[in-house]
Amino acid sequence: MVTMHLKPKQPEKYDGSRDYQRINNWVASMDSYFAITNTEPLMIYHYLNTIFVDEAATWFRYIFRKEDPSIVTWATVKAALLDYFVRPNHTRRLRDQWAEARQTGSVTEYHTYLARIAMQLGNIAQDEFIDKFIRGLKPNTRTELEFRDPKTIEEAVKWADTFDARYYRKMNNQRYYGFLSSNNSYQEDNYGEPMQIDVLRTTNNEAPTPLQIDAFKTRTQQTKLKKLTDEERAYLQSTGACFRCRRQGHMACGCPMKLSNNSENSKRQ
Repeated sequence: MVTMHLKPKQPEKYDGSRDYQRINNWVASMDSYFAITNTEPLMIYHYLNTIFVDEAATWFRYIFRKEDPSIVTWATVKAALLDYFVRPNHTRRLRDQWAEARQTGSVTEYHTYLARIAMQLGNIAQDEFIDKFIRGLKPNTRTELEFRDPKTIEEAVKWADTFDARYYRKMNNQRYYGFLSSNNSYQEDNYGEPMQIDVLRTTNNEAPTPLQIDAFKTRTQQTKLKKLTDEERAYLQSTGACFRCRRQGHMACGCPMKLSNNSENSKRQ
C-alpha cells in the first residue's frame, strides 16, 4: 500500500465574521486540514491561536484561557465557535428568505439566490426546490413552466431563462418602440394621429363655418411631429422606416402623410 504525504494549503485566517457562508466554508477547510495533518490536541490549540485574528482571536483566548491546551480538541472549539458567531435563529431567517424569494431580475440571478439559501439549509429536496423556483418566477414565465412541468431543476432553469429572455425582451422593445408596431391596428391608422382624425371627421360632417376653418388651421399646427431622439432616429434608419410617419416602405420626402397635407393646403388656397 502506497502512503501519500500531502502538504495541504493552510486555511485562511478567521477574523470573527458572522457571514454564515464564510463561517461554514472556513470550518470545512479546518476539518480537512486537521484530518490531513493528523494534528494532536496540544498543537491544535497553538495553531488556532495563530489563525484566529481580530474579534475571533479575542474570543478564543477568552473562552479557552483556563483550558489545558493539551486537551483542547478541534471539535470542542468548532462547536463553541458556531454557537457564538452564527446569528441566533439563523435557520429561521433562511426559511423566511426562502419563502419570500421572488424573481426580480434575471432567471439566473433568481436561481443563484435560491441555490445559496438551499445549500445553507442543507435539507431541500429537488422536488421542493423545483416547486419553489417555479412559484417565484414572473407570472408569464411561471405559467410557461407549469405547462412544461420540468422534472429537474436544470430543465426548469433552462426553459425559464429561454422564455423569460425572449418574452420580456420583446415586451420591452414594444414598450420602447411602440410607435413602430407592425400590427394591423397600426396600419389602419390612416397616417394620422387620433385627435387630428377626429378634427377632420367633424369638419366633413358639418356645414362650412368659420369655426371649422379654425379647426383646419389647428390641425395643421398639430401635425408638427415631435423631434426624434438620436436613438429613435438610428432605429428608424436601421429598419428602413420613415422619419415622419414611422412606417416602413418609403422615406420622409415621399411620405403619404406629407403629400396628403400638401394636397389639402392647395385645395384650401
